[in-house]
Amino acid sequence: MFGRASMAACAVAVAGSAFVGFSGGVANAAPGCPDVHWMGAAGSGERTPAEVAAYEGMGRVIYQSYQELAAQLEEEGRTITAEAVNYPAKDVPIDAGVLDWADYMGSVDTGTAALGGQYAAFTAQCPETKVVLAGYSQGAMVVHRNLHAIGAHPNLAAALLIADGDRIPDDTTVNIGSASTDPEKTGGAAQDWPILAHAPAKLPANIGVRTISVCDAGDAVCDYDPDVDEVSPAAVAIHTSYTTADSDGQMWTWMVRQLLGPPTAEQTPQQPEVPTTRA
Repeated sequence: MFGRASMAACAVAVAGSAFVGFSGGVANAAPGCPDVHWMGAAGSGERTPAEVAAYEGMGRVIYQSYQELAAQLEEEGRTITAEAVNYPAKDVPIDAGVLDWADYMGSVDTGTAALGGQYAAFTAQCPETKVVLAGYSQGAMVVHRNLHAIGAHPNLAAALLIADGDRIPDDTTVNIGSASTDPEKTGGAAQDWPILAHAPAKLPANIGVRTISVCDAGDAVCDYDPDVDEVSPAAVAIHTSYTTADSDGQMWTWMVRQLLGPPTAEQTPQQPEVPTTRA
């Protein structure tokens, strides 16, 4: 586990350096625009009024991740804003028929289109701001399905996919967690029926290196087992256990921070000068 995490950290450090070089000619953020903007996509069932009120429409783990990153950037003198992807994030249908699953995939499609539109609108308004896209579960699918189109866009600094239903075990992404990267494994649940679910293909390497994929073994969604007739409570418990409070959560927050690159001289807080006294 430590070895995989170390390799992932090295990959992100290299990607962060490359991204800084790629955008080095860009000036500071335009007046009224932040240095960094976070777009968070909630998971299934996380867009109820109570959830929206508690986590600003992003869902628990994505909102936690945003708060952790915001605290780090504030210490560096950088500004950050956030918005939730405006989509239904419908609950996963239990013992449902084809029409129910079609309705669920319609929620994914709506979210995918919504995020694409929100990203285009924001970057048109703030063309010098670095953007982080983050999603959990169904929300990770919403983010993932935009990456082929906008993953190489100069504003996009990082993507964070937690418990992604579209996960491909041997994708080019930077991987965190205990899930297998064996290409013979199914990966995300949508990859078990890729045509019906129109699941995405592997990401180009230049996009994958800026995409952090978090998945633990046995997760009901991102480490789907097609041979199991019924999802177990243990698999659901794994899927709902991601948190920024453990070592993996600290790692993915650190990786996103690395992909943003260091603050500029203008962003770094200036230490007050200590007056000197003469003898």
